[in-house]
Amino acid sequence: MGIVNLLREEAILIAVKRTETISPEPEDDPICACAKEGAADFIVTLNGRDFPKAKLKARVISPGDPLP
Repeated sequence: MGIVNLLREEAILIAVKRTETISPEPEDDPICACAKEGAADFIVTLNGRDFPKAKLKARVISPGDPLP
């Protein structure tokens, strides 16, 4: 089974009702809102600057970072 299929099977879909301004990049605000609404533990990104830690409970990590 491919990783994408595994993610689809295990994912919990989150319907975001509204998007607030969180990120300095407006196109990342829906990701931030989804993380908040779904109480995500992590956001995995190559551009952590766009996901301000002060406004998110999720831990922002890079793909190569080890999980705690």
